[in-house]
Amino acid sequence: MKLVAWIIRIVLFALLFVLALRNTADASLQLFFDAVWRAPLILILFVAFVLGAVAALAAVAPGLMRQRMEVARLRRALGDAGRQAASDNAAREGKSAPYNVIGPKV
Repeated sequence: MKLVAWIIRIVLFALLFVLALRNTADASLQLFFDAVWRAPLILILFVAFVLGAVAALAAVAPGLMRQRMEVARLRRALGDAGRQAASDNAAREGKSAPYNVIGPKV
């Protein structure tokens, strides 16, 4: 399965690389205040892709930070509960039931 995934990645990279080589013609991007940016079309597309990725990461970051803080809080609570259970078990093992009592040790 990993081999198929790598083959798909290589084919996709090759197709995108050929697309980049075929789109080297100059293009102009009209910006604000009558500014014009002249660059190869593939460079403009690449910058737009990077800006989109940065915007997506900025949109997702607050949720990820909340989840990480919640996971850390739950791990601390789990550790505290485990230590409490271990100390309770140690306290219970210290008490022994009389030998003449039938049934489980409580």
